[in-house]
Amino acid sequence: MTWLVAGLFSEGPTDRRFLPRIVYRTLLDIVQAEAAMTVELQEIVISYNEKINAKRADIICRDRESVDLFVIHADASRSLVDQIQARFVGQVRALARDGCAMPESRIVPLIPVREMEAWMLADPDAVARVFGFSAWPDRIALSWQPERAEVVEDPKRALNDAVRALFGGRKGRRAPGPEGLFDQIAEEIDLRRLARLASYQRFEADLRSGLTAIGILRRAT
Repeated sequence: MTWLVAGLFSEGPTDRRFLPRIVYRTLLDIVQAEAAMTVELQEIVISYNEKINAKRADIICRDRESVDLFVIHADASRSLVDQIQARFVGQVRALARDGCAMPESRIVPLIPVREMEAWMLADPDAVARVFGFSAWPDRIALSWQPERAEVVEDPKRALNDAVRALFGGRKGRRAPGPEGLFDQIAEEIDLRRLARLASYQRFEADLRSGLTAIGILRRAT
């Protein structure tokens, strides 16, 4: 049996409430379906708060024996995804390669388009369940198309507006802010719906590359 540990560099505290569970669940789905061996995936994703690239590379080199994959999160507009990946992930990869011969594929980019909240918009039913509904109510029209959540100009605002709409018809009820429940949304969200978004597809592909590099997945022949 092989033990698998992931670490995550994220941008802020709200990201750290949502993304670790997404990373864990995505890895779990992949290894359960595709691993070439029995894998025990550590449920707790190691959280790193460092934002300076050189220090991130130092941490990766320091922890490379105990952490198998290092995920680096950054948000980007659709037109700047490649530039953001080069600026944040590419630089860390180069520094870690020079510092400790770290294979680049073990450093995995996670780059939602615009904002992390766009991923939550991919599954409004999950958002509704967290707030006590069985699914998104038919009476409330969505202001976005879930399968095209990454074209929403302001995902954070759209999410907040959606939660307010959920509670708009309840007398005496004030709509709660969603931030405190991001971890629960991450647990509820249907990864198949999330996989309709191009940025999540890229994340899955980069995870597979990392898992192949460390021998968890078989190389394509």
